[in-house]
Amino acid sequence: MRILGVDLAAQAKKTGAVLLLPVDDRRWQVKEVEDSATDDALVAAATSVDAIGVDSPLGWPVAFVDAVTAHRDLSPWPGLPDRATLTHRDTDRAVTELLRRKQIRIRPPLSVSANTLGSVAMRCALLQRRWLDDIWGMSAPRDGTGPLVEVYPAAALAAWMIDCKDYKSPDRDKAREAREGVVAAIDASISDHVDLAPVHDRCVQSDHVLDAIVCALVVLASMVAVRMSQRSSSARTQPSRVGSTFHLNHSTRSQRGLDGS
Repeated sequence: MRILGVDLAAQAKKTGAVLLLPVDDRRWQVKEVEDSATDDALVAAATSVDAIGVDSPLGWPVAFVDAVTAHRDLSPWPGLPDRATLTHRDTDRAVTELLRRKQIRIRPPLSVSANTLGSVAMRCALLQRRWLDDIWGMSAPRDGTGPLVEVYPAAALAAWMIDCKDYKSPDRDKAREAREGVVAAIDASISDHVDLAPVHDRCVQSDHVLDAIVCALVVLASMVAVRMSQRSSSARTQPSRVGSTFHLNHSTRSQRGLDGS
């Protein structure tokens, strides 16, 4: 099971990418994608993996797409004064509600249609086309049931009960200290199965690399959970997910998410 984790940004220089590579049936090693995370490098890295976890919206709100299409066709604007359905997807609202219910104080998902995050989504859409053309041969589902999974790293860390406050702080010293704590907590939970040593220092230096690793780990935990469920039941079981897109796999916090014990 080989996994590519990507913390996607609009520009390559702010994009983090790592490969989660199997050492044996129960152990993996993390390796940073050596080339700068250009589109070409991400396509090349994806050719040898089973799944990709990406921190980027995989699409736009259906209501927003419908509204823009109507506007283009000179039809009446279908939106209402409350623009919530235009700015956020069902999965965004589901994650926001989960965070509220669990009293987890992290930033809720940004709007992909009314925020600069749209530029990241546009780059991701192009990458999806290139992965389709060069690797998959068909479009990947956007609900995480295929080779492509959307991940919200900060929410995943919160689901694993790892304190990630300030790990993206503009105060560099504070952010570095926070990332040291996050990496230590992740390593303590999964060191028997995942070797973070090759990228430990890079995770402390860069929140982009750290987020890329979280993306890869969420995918790994989800895939293993599905395989274990399939072994114990003839019914097809979907990966743990919130809404239709975001994956916040809770099992990575323990070894159960990796070995099924």
